[in-house]
Amino acid sequence: MHRPFSPADFRFFMKAKGYFKSIAVILVLAAFVCGGYLLFRDTEITMPTLFQPSPGVRLLMSMDGFQFMRSENGRTAWRMNAATADLYENKEAQMKDIEIFFNSPDKKEAVLRGGSGTMDTVSGNAAIHRGEREVRIITSDGYLLTTDNLFWKAGDRVVWTADPFKLLGSEIYLEGIGLTANVDLRTIVVKNNVKAVLQE
Repeated sequence: MHRPFSPADFRFFMKAKGYFKSIAVILVLAAFVCGGYLLFRDTEITMPTLFQPSPGVRLLMSMDGFQFMRSENGRTAWRMNAATADLYENKEAQMKDIEIFFNSPDKKEAVLRGGSGTMDTVSGNAAIHRGEREVRIITSDGYLLTTDNLFWKAGDRVVWTADPFKLLGSEIYLEGIGLTANVDLRTIVVKNNVKAVLQE
């Protein structure tokens, strides 16, 4: 004779069914782990390059409003401002929207502006590149130099480029390819294709 199916029996049945489901899931996971081990045990697994650190020098910090300055004989010889800068462990700074202000002992001033660049924070030497506009040097006595790339040697206060350039002043227009000059543009050596026009 069958006894009626009671609520207690139903609860026991549902609980046992839940246990069996849990055991089945654990067995399936164990089978996947074991199968994966057997399949890949002699295979070297490499991480996709998207998730690997980039090779080379380690980035130490990124900042907005970067400033750097050098003094000579108690006065500021030059100072650099950049909108952003990444500083690396090899003492290199990679910068955007750069301005370098130069002051000479005889009160002559000049400013160099560029879209991006790198600087050695030990020597102060820098490479400045164009952004939306050319790299420019503007002097306090009215000279304007424009080019695509300009290199700055801090110790000698000298700039140079291998690119085409234009120099405009109140009395002269000068263009050519390749130039070396001091930062106030009073001493200039042009490499090639020089063209000069005196203006009255």
